[in-house]
Amino acid sequence: MIKKILVISLLIITLFAGVDASFENTYWGARPLAMGGAFTAVANDANAPLYNIAGIANVVRQEFTFMSSKLFTGVEGVDIGSNYLAFVYPVFSQEYGAISFAWASMSATSVWREDIFNIGYGRQLNDVFNLDTNIINLTAGLNLKYLMQEANFDIEDRDLPSSKGAPTCDVGVLAQFANGVSLGLSSKYLTSPDVGYVSENIVYNTNVIGLAYFSEEIPFVKIPFFTIAMDVLLRNNETNIKFGLESYVIEGRLALRAGARDEAFSFGFGYEHEFQNGTKMIFDYALEIPTQVQETLGSHFVGLSFRFA
Repeated sequence: MIKKILVISLLIITLFAGVDASFENTYWGARPLAMGGAFTAVANDANAPLYNIAGIANVVRQEFTFMSSKLFTGVEGVDIGSNYLAFVYPVFSQEYGAISFAWASMSATSVWREDIFNIGYGRQLNDVFNLDTNIINLTAGLNLKYLMQEANFDIEDRDLPSSKGAPTCDVGVLAQFANGVSLGLSSKYLTSPDVGYVSENIVYNTNVIGLAYFSEEIPFVKIPFFTIAMDVLLRNNETNIKFGLESYVIEGRLALRAGARDEAFSFGFGYEHEFQNGTKMIFDYALEIPTQVQETLGSHFVGLSFRFA
């Protein structure tokens, strides 16, 4: 029945602590989620398509990633999960940029799901603006998206529309300076599409400003390959701030991560193994603990990536 769908929708909204529309949760990518979702100014791997499409222009090797998750484990009656799959392909040389294909999905089993299909392109702009690569690396990108939302109604409501799709797009810019500072800008869902299959459900345009700093080693404390990042998310007159930390130890093979945002804090790690042919396999895990949901063991995210030689 419609009532059942509305109850599930209300439950999902409550669990996501104040999010008021579909497609506005970024529960994709174990690495960025372990950093609290603060990834707009980092965006240097196959997670970039859904955080800042400009970042794919800095991916110099073909990369594939897959992530699966279980959200809010331990909460009785809740079975929500998310999946993410992406492939980034640099086009011959950096001057031609890179293209990406990505799919992201979130669902409550047998009740509701939403899918995002993405085709993206990113390119370095230093040659366009005659910028010195020893000072700055400037990239930009465009992501074409198709959103699909579905609900499973009971028999008596089967005559109602149960799915709705809509196209939209993202744009992004990423500036990386030689001193380790990066600034990212991402504007998502530019057209604010309506994905409501029974009543209006607007996916609001979301603008994110990201700031990050990377150092091969922090002086005095000797923390290697250290990144600190912050995202400021602006959507529908609301502001959400996210923070993230990352450090690579054991000669860069083991990543340690932590993060926080308004509704949760997170931890995670990644481990990289290089095969003899130069291909790298990367395993990532993230645990997010919501601050406003009781009796949960947290949300668990597992990712596997391949960076091909």
